[in-house]
This record gives sequence, C-alpha cells and structure tokens, in this order.
Amino acid sequence: MGGGFWSSASYNRVTGERLRNGTTFGYDAEVRAGRARGPHPLLDPSVRNAEGRRVRESRDSAEHPLSTPIVVGFDSTGSMGSVPRTVQRKLATLFELLVERGYATDPQVCIATYGDAVCDRVPLQIGQFESDNRIDENLDRLYLEGGGGGNGGETSQLLMYYLAHHTATDAWDKRGKRGYLFLIADEVQVPISKRHVRQVIGDRQPLGALDEFSIARDVSERWDVKILLIDNWAARTQHSRRFYAELFGPEAIVDVEDPEMIAETIAAVVGVCEGRGLDEVREDLEARGAWGVVPDAARPGGAGARAGGAPLALGPGRAAGGRDADSRGRY
Repeated sequence: MGGGFWSSASYNRVTGERLRNGTTFGYDAEVRAGRARGPHPLLDPSVRNAEGRRVRESRDSAEHPLSTPIVVGFDSTGSMGSVPRTVQRKLATLFELLVERGYATDPQVCIATYGDAVCDRVPLQIGQFESDNRIDENLDRLYLEGGGGGNGGETSQLLMYYLAHHTATDAWDKRGKRGYLFLIADEVQVPISKRHVRQVIGDRQPLGALDEFSIARDVSERWDVKILLIDNWAARTQHSRRFYAELFGPEAIVDVEDPEMIAETIAAVVGVCEGRGLDEVREDLEARGAWGVVPDAARPGGAGARAGGAPLALGPGRAAGGRDADSRGRY
C-alpha cells in the first residue's frame, strides 16, 4: 500500500550482506530445492486481500500525500532471467534518484514478472506497491522460472491485463494522473485465452477483451507504458520494436543496449516525465557512471529524447478525461 520510507543504510546492510554471500532471491532457491512451489503467496495474483478483492493499491497517506505509482515488469523467461538480479544491485541508485534527488513525488514501486502462460508454471507474479525496503523484499520473493517455450513470444499482456483491471491508485482516482509501467521486454506477445486469465488470476470471465490491442488500450487508460526493449537476437528477428510500436506508439519504446543501465533508465524517464531538466538528469546519471542514458539529442515534451538510440516518451503522465474509481468497478 506504500507506507514507510526507503533506507539506503538498511539496503546496504541487509541486501549487501546477501549479495556478498550469494544468498539473494531466497524464494527462488526454495522452489528449486523443492521446499516451495508456485509463486510466493505475497506475489500471487490470484490471492484475495482481506476485503476479498484481487487488487494492488497505491494510496496516498500522511507520509506520502502525493503518491506516484511505478510498476517494473520483468521477463522471467530464460532469455532475461538475470535482469531482476541486476536491478536489485542498483536499487540504491534508483531510489537515490527518485527520492533523494526528487525525480518523483512519493514514489511507490510495484515489482512484477511475466513469462509465457502457454507453458510456464508461474507466468505472472506481482507485489504490492511499496515506498520502503519492502520493494527489495519483494524482489527476493521472485521465482525466476527461466521458462518460455520456444513459441516465438511471451505473455506480457497478462501483466497488462492485471494492471488494467486489478489495480487502484490515488494518483488516478484523485488527480487523474497515470502511473508508470516499465515493461522490460525482448520478445513479442503470443495470444492469451480465458483459461489463462482464470487459472493465473482467478477471473472466471475476463473483465475485458483479450486480444493484444484491446489490452494495450485498456492498460494505457491509467498507465503510461514504457517498453524497455532489450536489443538482442530475439528482438531483432521477431521485429519486436515494430510490434510494440503498433500497440503503444513509437514514442513508448526505449532501447536498452546495456541491461546494467535499466535502473538508471527508469529513473531518467520518470525524472524527465515529472519535469526534471534533461541537463540535470544527464549530470546526475553521469555522476553515477551511467553515460549516454540521456544524450545531447534529447528534447523535452515529446519523442525527441533518447536512451541507447531510441525515443523516450517524455509527455506528462496525465491522461485526458480521468475517470473516478466507481466508474471502473473492476476489482
């Protein structure tokens, strides 16, 4: 729900120790040792909350009166399973920029993974929105299945469906402002069915159409979607840039040539979209060794900014004609 405050000291003490000992992603190790199965209960999208709803919420509070919801969606298939580990190492940098440098007001981060619902045992995991070190704890609860079926794609739209129909944010409900979805991807999407939605999320009947264009439209209503496209063989042979540009527009695509820079890229996009100057963002990133994430060609307010050679969507997060929570009724 987004309470508490991020502590770099706690991260360095707890996660630093796990990184040194090689004991990060403890739940993944439990599953591989046969001591657990399926998604962690706190990341299981089919589990209902105390009110009986399947929902992830980003809410304002006295601590965080102007919450900014941010979802980071990882690909957990074999081609991309190392990326969550990379981001965990960079969490301190991400939060230093978002919180201490003020790139986002009261950021609340939701960690999620998607895979291939056609063949994976755990094709979707999603945590709650958190403002403190529970973000790191949710990373440690991920099962990095490393699946995928060689079927020419994955089912990231299952995560998008969940965000479209099973999230609630005060940013939207009170201020008509969209949250951010950063989808780290290389492959295109393959179709999902009513069976996938029922088995993975628990919806007896889908709450919207399940073709990729309808899901893209539904999720874009309340989420500003950014595709962090990993420039690899799969992305090039499947023409993934063209696929996602047709769904979300070319301005939503951000090339990531070096996955080590994903955390910095997320911070840069949020910072610029929230009104930070490009020169300031560039200086902050270069001071932390992230050269070239926001190069000189960048221009505010449109598709001119680039990271690794691809346009960033730098428009504001607000969507036209925000709707009240009761007009959705989709929890």
